[in-house]
Amino acid sequence: MAEVIYATPNMMTKARNTQGEREERIVDIYASLESLRDPHRDSVGTEESSKSLGTGRSQRPDAVSPPWCPIRAVVVLLGLLSVVLLAGLLGLAVKYKTDMEKTVMEKTVSMDREMEQLLLTLKNLTEQRDALLCKQECPDGWIKFGCKFYKASDTYQSWNNSREFCVSHGADLVVVDSKEEMDFISRSYNVYFWFGATDAAGEGTWRWVDGTVLSLDDPSWSGGGPQGGGDKNCLRRAWEQNQYKWTDESCESTSFVGLCEQNLMK
Repeated sequence: MAEVIYATPNMMTKARNTQGEREERIVDIYASLESLRDPHRDSVGTEESSKSLGTGRSQRPDAVSPPWCPIRAVVVLLGLLSVVLLAGLLGLAVKYKTDMEKTVMEKTVSMDREMEQLLLTLKNLTEQRDALLCKQECPDGWIKFGCKFYKASDTYQSWNNSREFCVSHGADLVVVDSKEEMDFISRSYNVYFWFGATDAAGEGTWRWVDGTVLSLDDPSWSGGGPQGGGDKNCLRRAWEQNQYKWTDESCESTSFVGLCEQNLMK
């Protein structure tokens, strides 16, 4: 009898536990249904169920994500603004380059005009100066042609000595610039004289004493060009077919006078 009495509370306790488990299952089922209806309320319902059941469970709520549509709109707007700004910068750069090119071109044209004007002014001044210089009268013992004075040395001497004589008189051996000048010299002097040309610095390369080149094709060469070799390096007067020309000769020869020339343009 006693065993039956003591066994009864155990059965009651077991019945209560079974009933409590059923209640928990029912609560879980309702919570699942609620979560299906509204996912955002899942954590809240679970938390309330946990509190009501005294399980002490707690769950952190999910972070709320910002809506996607406004963010995409902002990104697109910023992209469009970037394109507009870039286009504006490119436009400014092109305009700046165009303005700079236009300015440079205008300055270049202006400088060219100024340069032309300066060159024209210089030419006019040079011509005026030359005209004044060429009006000078010849010193005694000199003859004039154009803007040059001429004088022959008094003695026959070598090419180098003849040149020294001319330099001592403020002149140099004659340099022929034109056929007209050659014709004038031929009419004015009946003696054989040295011209101011030599190829002593380089065989076959003839230069006047002023540094200009004497062409080997010049028609004033007797025989069509130089006749000698390395021992004939100075230019002298020659006679050919009833006219005066020039030819090469040894610079040490003393058979010629020096014909001096003073150029008023230098």
